[in-house]
Amino acid sequence: MENEAQVFDVKGTSFAIGLFWQPLGSSAAAERKKEIRALSEELSYDLVVVRHGPTHCAGFAKSKYIKLGTFSAAAVVSKSLEIECQAKDFIFVSPLGDGRWMYVAQRDGVILPDGDLCFSSEDAARSQMMEHMSIGDWAHVFAPEHWGIGKATERTFDELVPRKKNGKIKSHKWWRLLPLQRGRAAVSMYYRQIFAACVCLIILGGALWYYKQWRADIEAREALEASIRNSQSSFVPPEHPWKSIPLAAEYLQACLDQLNQQNLFPGNWAISGVECSGGNLQVTWKPNAGGWIKHLSEILPNASIAQDGSSASVTAAIVKPRTGFDEALQKENARLVSMYSAAQSFGVKFKVSASVQAPVLPGQGPSVPANHREIIWQAENVAFPNAVLAALDGPGFRMRSMKATWNNGQFIWMMEGSQYVQP
Repeated sequence: MENEAQVFDVKGTSFAIGLFWQPLGSSAAAERKKEIRALSEELSYDLVVVRHGPTHCAGFAKSKYIKLGTFSAAAVVSKSLEIECQAKDFIFVSPLGDGRWMYVAQRDGVILPDGDLCFSSEDAARSQMMEHMSIGDWAHVFAPEHWGIGKATERTFDELVPRKKNGKIKSHKWWRLLPLQRGRAAVSMYYRQIFAACVCLIILGGALWYYKQWRADIEAREALEASIRNSQSSFVPPEHPWKSIPLAAEYLQACLDQLNQQNLFPGNWAISGVECSGGNLQVTWKPNAGGWIKHLSEILPNASIAQDGSSASVTAAIVKPRTGFDEALQKENARLVSMYSAAQSFGVKFKVSASVQAPVLPGQGPSVPANHREIIWQAENVAFPNAVLAALDGPGFRMRSMKATWNNGQFIWMMEGSQYVQP
């Protein structure tokens, strides 16, 4: 699935698929225009098409991807199915003939924000349909017959496009994507002047801050050196920090065990994130169209609702993994080679950085030279956490947190932690 809108042609007429749709709460035309303009500024879109009905909705796009005046394919599908079968709730999936697939989903007469999509493969389109069908019932489903979806009807986009008697497309003006912003050149000119002034102020402020910081650093260093000279304290080497942190594999398993105990798919609420940090797991949802807080609280009595009602979450304690493993460390370069090689073999985005050492405060005396170093690691775009973590694992390897988003029917993880090595 592509992030931005795309264009396809039907007998020489261009249609856009992949718009971002939002319901409009205003009933008066003037108020709707204000609402549309506010949404476009907030979301950085400059083209819009409006689908009128009992509940109006607007589809947004960017002119750098879609030409002004291009027709909205989702608007055509929505209106044609309303005329044919009074469809307010439906899923429509159809091949475009070039390997791409269009996908339109509508609830209560409103095209969903994630209901106007273009997929590069049949499997991806079918996966999206399965995900939507798992969160509620749909009055109408239009999908290929060979998918074997019960009560589904096979239709193509070409069949839904209105035609004249001579077979040519009978287009309507309201299908077109229209511009939202005017006078952008003037705004851009003033923007550059303001930007230049801000840059000058930032440079001057930065120079002043740097000078003050430089003086403060010198004074702090002099105070520290005086404290070290006067200190007669003796120090006991501290315990190795990785000894008090669970093994990465055991921490991962504790998080996944608690995740598997949660009801992840309450009706009409979509998972927006999962986070396992410290001793707790938190799962967060956002409402889809028709997602009621009352229904969610009946399914998940322990759910906490955000103050603005835009999300809900459940927090649960994980079973505390074992600690006390004080393995011998490897050299830094050997571990870096091993971890980067493992990450590349799985196609995982991986990076490391040096940890920030806490400064010794005046009066504490000198610190004992450490026999280890801490490296902070981070792995992103992880689809198979058990396999990836097992490949990254080694002496002194620890995980501190893991986060996930729900994408195309599976969790995609971001994990981070510490790798302790010999200095």
